[in-house]
Amino acid sequence: MSVSHKKYFYILLLTGLLLFPSIGFAGDISALVAKRISHDGKTLDLSGLKIGTAGAKQLASMEALAGITSLHLQGNNIRARGMKALAKSPHLAGLKHLDVWGNLLGDLGLKAIIDSPYLTQLETLKLWKNEIGDDSIALLVLSKNFSHLKTLMLNENLITSEGVAMLASADVFPQLATLNLFSNSVDDEGALAFAGSQNYSNLELLYMGQNAITDPGAIALIESPYFPQLKVLDLAMNALGEATAMAVFKANRKGSLQIIYR
Repeated sequence: MSVSHKKYFYILLLTGLLLFPSIGFAGDISALVAKRISHDGKTLDLSGLKIGTAGAKQLASMEALAGITSLHLQGNNIRARGMKALAKSPHLAGLKHLDVWGNLLGDLGLKAIIDSPYLTQLETLKLWKNEIGDDSIALLVLSKNFSHLKTLMLNENLITSEGVAMLASADVFPQLATLNLFSNSVDDEGALAFAGSQNYSNLELLYMGQNAITDPGAIALIESPYFPQLKVLDLAMNALGEATAMAVFKANRKGSLQIIYR
């Protein structure tokens, strides 16, 4: 390896841009659980411990999970196979809050959550940065397992306007209050479809920043009559112009909706 290539390698390594395959977890998962579970046995936070697919499989078999209502597994590289194991665990039947951001789940990983006979009481589902696309959304909107869901985080994924249009037409999230679609691939078509949806009357927070939305889509969302509870609309880092600025000005004069657009 040349000096220049070695230098480039170390830069990638130090910045976290060099990705390695999932390595089997060789540690004692039960010791980690004992250390990281809350005193009341309801919250387990294993964030950033890199337990991988093997660790997730070990975790799924543990009876200690039976009482937890919140499971945090951010940045553990559990991937689809690890998520499949967890989704099949009867010990997670009481889970209300699941945070699995940054685990490379992909569409198969989300499908495991969707198909799970145990993950039916979720109120919070955090899925950002998991390489999830429209194929998963097509399955998600057909599921009857998410009637309790209040927070759905789908930011930094691969969702396009097609997926957002499917979300718009879905009536399976009656309690949803927070929807995060920041940094996907949504354009005006998706924004217009969602703005016309009558299925999200309880929505309070909508994040659509850093997409491909322009003035027509932004204005449709700002002026939509179908989100009476909306408190925050994030449209920042889209290609918005003076027409959106005027719509924001008018909206601010009418009500208390906070619109972020710059």
